[in-house]
Amino acid sequence: MKGVFMQKNMTDRTPGSYDDFVAYLGTVRTEEELFSRLTYWFAGQDRPEDVLSRSELVEARAKELGFWQGLTFRMERWLTDGKSELEAVGREEFQSRIAEDYAAYREKADAARARFRDRRRASPFNFTPDCLENVPIQNVSWLVEGLLPMGEVSLLGADGGTGKGIWQAQLIAYVTAGRTSGFFPQPPERTGSVLIFSGEDDPGKVLKARLTAAGADMSRVMVVTSDAYFARTGSPLCIPDTSFAKYVGKAAPALVIIDPLQSFLPAGVEMASRNQMRSALLPLKALCAKHGCAALISMHTNKRANVSGRARLADSSDIWDIARSVLMMGRDKNSEKLYLSHEKSSYSAPARTALLHIEQAQVEGVKTAVAVFDSRTDKKDADFVEERRVRTAQTKEDTAQAILNVLAESKLGSMPNTQLRAEVMKEIECSKCTYDRAYRSLVMSGEVTKKQLTRNDGERSWYSVLSCCSKTNA
Repeated sequence: MKGVFMQKNMTDRTPGSYDDFVAYLGTVRTEEELFSRLTYWFAGQDRPEDVLSRSELVEARAKELGFWQGLTFRMERWLTDGKSELEAVGREEFQSRIAEDYAAYREKADAARARFRDRRRASPFNFTPDCLENVPIQNVSWLVEGLLPMGEVSLLGADGGTGKGIWQAQLIAYVTAGRTSGFFPQPPERTGSVLIFSGEDDPGKVLKARLTAAGADMSRVMVVTSDAYFARTGSPLCIPDTSFAKYVGKAAPALVIIDPLQSFLPAGVEMASRNQMRSALLPLKALCAKHGCAALISMHTNKRANVSGRARLADSSDIWDIARSVLMMGRDKNSEKLYLSHEKSSYSAPARTALLHIEQAQVEGVKTAVAVFDSRTDKKDADFVEERRVRTAQTKEDTAQAILNVLAESKLGSMPNTQLRAEVMKEIECSKCTYDRAYRSLVMSGEVTKKQLTRNDGERSWYSVLSCCSKTNA
């Protein structure tokens, strides 16, 4: 927003006009200047040709300057104080004070422009980097404490069909209606609207039922689909487009969701190209900073086996680097539960991993699904990916088959009895009693031969040998 405020020419503008107001907000730096009598006067000059509500512009500028704490209260107090002063002194006296304030503002702004022009003429190529000693330390503002920072881009990666959209419904319910759950146990500091750029889910067939079931406030959810935009304009909607920026500017959302990212990238952009991906996403970062909103981009993971974290992201790891917060979803191999792992957090310690499952639901006779929180764990994406699938033995037959499998995978189809028992019991978590019964049945059927052999060190040990390998082993 700062760029919009500062690019206007100060000298050819009607006092109180929309352009004049935008330029004035660009000169404001302190809370006292923003919530002032002059700002109140400017905001009262609403005209039909104004692009946005002037009160919305004041609130947006407050967010840009970092005045998040108690912003709603500050806005209400500012409007009340301005009205009270007008009624107390009368319209004529109030206008006289405004004239003095406006003259001081124009004098200050014109002087600043003159100084800037003189410096540029004196040394057009002179650039001095910021000294950190002069840079103020700022608190990070959060949409979801510790999870989604305001003014930044975050990432959600998951395999197709994992349920990322169903979990996002819980997030949208939290942002729009303040709905708490195991996913978001603490009430939000503030609620707001959500703008969804949907490339896959139909608003009527999928999104509305899903979000209603999660408890979202439908009056605060706006949707733009890639299909509808293409049908109306004949061209795809992409993140760097001016239309994309206009949607965000008009909606003024607290959260922008892009699902999936692949649907809103320009044609010809290769996700494997770090430079192309960074160029494609920089406009989104600028929009977040300009409007003080959080963005969550959702993307499919690749099909590579036994990889975790950033290696799971489809083709481009540069998206991981751009995002200030990264979430990865997957499925636990053994419990079949879903997990949501906070893999990267640039401004705080990563949150603990959430375990969840999906339940069926109905909204106005339409079937949908709801994400249900189960518990939290310290395991991360890599732990789930690398975890060995455990098969639980239910019968003697399961254990017998496991014995044959372990022997078949061993060298020459043979193994010391103690080692065989340990590996089978670890593999399928059967009891010793079940193992002994299964082993005896294999020996009696002749599928496994039990031999006592002398090792090189002279000690004798019992070995189990697959009958088909008995001669070779001998």
